[in-house]
Amino acid sequence: MYLRQLIFLFFSLFANLSWAQPQIYTEKQLGNQRVWNARLSSDDVLKQAFTSANLQYPPKFIYWRVFKKEKIMELWGADSLQHRYKLIKTYKIMALSGALGPKRCEGDNQVPEGYYHINQYNPYSSFYLSYKVSYPNKSDSILGKKGNYGGQIFVHGDSVTIGCLPMNDQIIKELYWCNVQAQNNKDTNYHIPIHIYPCKMDASNWQYLKSYYNFDPAKIVFWKNLQEGYNYFELMRNPPHLRIDAKGQYLVNY
Repeated sequence: MYLRQLIFLFFSLFANLSWAQPQIYTEKQLGNQRVWNARLSSDDVLKQAFTSANLQYPPKFIYWRVFKKEKIMELWGADSLQHRYKLIKTYKIMALSGALGPKRCEGDNQVPEGYYHINQYNPYSSFYLSYKVSYPNKSDSILGKKGNYGGQIFVHGDSVTIGCLPMNDQIIKELYWCNVQAQNNKDTNYHIPIHIYPCKMDASNWQYLKSYYNFDPAKIVFWKNLQEGYNYFELMRNPPHLRIDAKGQYLVNY
């Protein structure tokens, strides 16, 4: 009888281990008290926003657009990668260092411009909560100062910055919790895109850029390149799929 119980126990443990699933991403993050608090304070607000846009919640796929001149960050969402994305919310960026234009080296105080994704989450941040922008990308590595690109560009709380995108603590809770949920149960190759523009690339802003930055033709050329991805999203309502050529230019895959 005792031997039979031991055999049963052994096979039960083996079965549990065989069928055990990896801990999902939200569960890992919720082990931190700050993330737990972010969930408590943000979940209902986000659910209402996604439901109002007739999208599933928790979110399936999200996309961020940043406009430096307007100091805003847009949250877009879709239920699948094939659906057109819908605008969910717009958030105010508390401060921005530097001027309009890309980041090209360590210490220039610039917020990057270009096509990035979120590649790290830090619930232990000195700025309450933060997530990292994947600067430098291949384009930055080609066009920037070799060996001195700088880095550590985050969206974070605490409302202060040098080269980052600061939000107040309540907003960073909402952003962080939204990202964690969208990241959950995705393939490890999936990254949430965050695309950073100097401004909304409409006719009025182009007149502004050409008037105030006519002394810097390299920036104008760079911004015209960025506009291709901007126009693609305005038309297709789906984040552009991009590649980068040997000169550091972005090429949109239509």
